[in-house]
Amino acid sequence: MRSRVSLIAVLGIVVVIGACGDNGTTGKATRPTPSSSVTTIPSAQLDKMLLDVGDVGAGWQVGPPLNPEDLSGFTQIPCPDSVVNPTIAKRLTPATGIQFEPTDHSRKHMIEFLVTGDAQRLDRDLQALSGALEACSMATSTTAGTGGTVKVEKLPIPELGDQRDAYVIAVTASPDSQATWYVRSAVVRVGSVATSLGLTEILPTPQDQPHISDEEFVKILKKAVAKLGG
Repeated sequence: MRSRVSLIAVLGIVVVIGACGDNGTTGKATRPTPSSSVTTIPSAQLDKMLLDVGDVGAGWQVGPPLNPEDLSGFTQIPCPDSVVNPTIAKRLTPATGIQFEPTDHSRKHMIEFLVTGDAQRLDRDLQALSGALEACSMATSTTAGTGGTVKVEKLPIPELGDQRDAYVIAVTASPDSQATWYVRSAVVRVGSVATSLGLTEILPTPQDQPHISDEEFVKILKKAVAKLGG
């Protein structure tokens, strides 16, 4: 049994995600229903656009396949007063995805989603998602469902693809705990496909620095975008 770090689980937005698996699994997502993700790109072609172990570097292995709750996490906003329109959220259901776990069993986790759709509509839908996060980031601190706090800030990234956004989300699980879920999340669209890359590290206190630098995160993001042809 291998536990997985999940921002969504910390916030209580969906149930805690847990899975059993072995290193032989592909780690790719269970396919959503056709109404959730409209695309003319064949599934096999989409899977080739996902990151692999060689892209993310030493110290990572492919984790268990994603389930529908994992996929629904893409449009969950960490502030209770900021939500995405349900119709837009449904259109933004990822078509596929993959997650990675640390080989040293340290407290970090990486996940990638691919979202597809008509390029212009996908542009607008991602703007709506970004707008919800922007509203969340206006407050320096927001009370989470567990009584902890959430802080959202913009993360500078290069001008990748046709559309891009990135954020740092810091979550303390409860007032009694100093442990902080430090999440870097970026979305880059190239035409009719967008990649979403999330990297989570659990830090002992809010003052601790993440082990993986912003530069390393951007390096992996660039590889994800390159696989989309961007």
